[in-house]
Amino acid sequence: MRPVRASAFRDAVPLDRRGHRSAATLDAINLRNELLLEAARRFFAGASDREAARQLRAALSRYREGRWRRDRSEATCPPRHLGRLDEMLWMILKVRDHVPPSERLIRLVLSRTNNNASALG
Repeated sequence: MRPVRASAFRDAVPLDRRGHRSAATLDAINLRNELLLEAARRFFAGASDREAARQLRAALSRYREGRWRRDRSEATCPPRHLGRLDEMLWMILKVRDHVPPSERLIRLVLSRTNNNASALG
């Protein structure tokens, strides 16, 4: 085998992505954040960001541990959920099957309604 000169790699781009989120992950997080905002606007309109975040996280956790186990395989939202908070919870978990780790993160998403929230983890 012929040796390769170092100059052959001069224009190479490193492929090491450790420690960086992929574009698909960032898109999913952004969509999840938009859905969290919409759920808060529709179902917790009079509540503070803190209270809305608490209720949203509790509802997401409860739904994920219960009905989501049956609903996750559905291609579209089950008709019994349409127009209810469960519809928003189904969409949030369908985008990213993960409950945000804290109320604080949800509160941060809700507080950035006017600031065009970037990808919050």
